[in-house]
Amino acid sequence: MRLMPSAGRLLNLYDKIWEKNMNVCRTSNFATGRQELLLRAAVSKGQAAADAWQEWSRTADIEKDVDRGSFRLLPLLYVNLQQMGIDDPLMGRLKGIYRQSWSKNQTLFHDMAKVVDNLQSSGIETMLLKGAALSLLYYKNNGARPMADIDVLIPRAKARLAHDLLIAACWVPTPAFNEGLLEYDHSVHFTNPHGQEFDLHWRLFHGCCQDEENDFWDGAVPVKMAGVAALAPNPTDMLFHAIIHGVVWNPEPPIRWVADAMSLIHSPDVEIDWTRLVALAKKYRVGLRLKKGMEYLCTRFQTEIPQAVMETVRHLPVTYLEKMEYRFLMTPLDIRRNRPYNTFCYHLFVYRRLTSKNRWFSPGGFAGYLKWVMHAGSLTALLYRLVHRGVHLIKSVLLKGVAENDNRKHGAFS
Repeated sequence: MRLMPSAGRLLNLYDKIWEKNMNVCRTSNFATGRQELLLRAAVSKGQAAADAWQEWSRTADIEKDVDRGSFRLLPLLYVNLQQMGIDDPLMGRLKGIYRQSWSKNQTLFHDMAKVVDNLQSSGIETMLLKGAALSLLYYKNNGARPMADIDVLIPRAKARLAHDLLIAACWVPTPAFNEGLLEYDHSVHFTNPHGQEFDLHWRLFHGCCQDEENDFWDGAVPVKMAGVAALAPNPTDMLFHAIIHGVVWNPEPPIRWVADAMSLIHSPDVEIDWTRLVALAKKYRVGLRLKKGMEYLCTRFQTEIPQAVMETVRHLPVTYLEKMEYRFLMTPLDIRRNRPYNTFCYHLFVYRRLTSKNRWFSPGGFAGYLKWVMHAGSLTALLYRLVHRGVHLIKSVLLKGVAENDNRKHGAFS
């Protein structure tokens, strides 16, 4: 008699349990119905925006029903409604929110420009990412997109120097900067005594392989922040980053990526290189994330993406590990802790992406990566933690399987 199910059956059972328990989590990164109405009112034009605003304001209370992600759309909403000449009692409230956003962004740009100038004066090339670059180049309105921090990409070879310069200027990193962070991660978050925040990147995103500098720096475009010249990703690279960074779980939720992507695609003076976008997704093995994001933009917001491009994206090859990574990234943090197999597959895929230039997989290299991830001081400590989590996984799958069988039996006789 077989007392233990095969590995394949265990994985199949794990998949079924995940599918059953994560239906809500898989869509948690995409907007709810009310959030979609707000997005349409903020980014659409003409009657479509007016109708969405009317429906949203009829069903929502701006004082009670606005989550943090939605609140961060309100300055853009004000700009759009004002440009269309919408007359509404709430416009005064929206104007106040917009002016507050404009004021905070002006202060942030002024102060962070000094940091960027300090880095550049020391010979460190800088590229503005996310909100700063989008606001200055594509929203073209310093109040439309609220920001809590500035994200700056630098060459990886200059990361240690940049860290030391920021430390000398009284910035504090979280987590502490070390060689493991530089080797395996993509950024470090800094705060200063005034509570301001600065994200220093040496890779565009987590798991981005070493070819990044050749890909993103060569095509960068000029930008000025408070009079300080820097670089920013070109529109295609900006769209690529907005989508793959946006379609992952975040407690806010990060629905703002939709507005960022649509602002790029619909900008009259912007031309997206769709061939390059697809090529980047293939190279960096994020085709599934790009597909999910672009399908959402097309189906829910009728975004103008060429049909041939959508067909190409839909047929991008997706490996098992990439699917597992997407599951991991769409899972809330508290649930991830109870998914050791999914977590292991995620880290395996991240490591393979980081080392994609290497022809052969290095078990020793992956062990070193896992030691850093799991804060294990030695190989023995790493093996102990892996075995402990493996046993926990098997127990949880078996117990859930037994519980489901009992429920089915009780249901059959009830």
